Amino acid sequence: MAVVEVNHRILIEVADAIDLYCSAQDREMRSADADIKSMLSSDWAGYDAQVFDYKWEGVDGKNSTSYKLKISLENFSDGLRKCASIYKKAQEDSYTEANNLPKWLYW
Repeated sequence: MAVVEVNHRILIEVADAIDLYCSAQDREMRSADADIKSMLSSDWAGYDAQVFDYKWEGVDGKNSTSYKLKISLENFSDGLRKCASIYKKAQEDSYTEANNLPKWLYW
């Protein structure tokens, strides 16, 4: 019989690391956005500033690669958590079943 050994804690640790990365990415993008908006409102004017502002809006918009990556990572993190939960329950059920086996075998 084949044995699959899965440590559900590692799956949760990886999901936590992904969530931490996504939070850091959000923080950095908000900071960059604030800096760009500040620069565009006070220091930079003209057609090229308007074009840059338009392009910047697309960097983290709903159709951007960075947004799609973030959503993909969040979905992956959720999937890891669900897998960890399923494996944990399976391990607990197996442990319970093993404990319910007769302690002494009579022949």
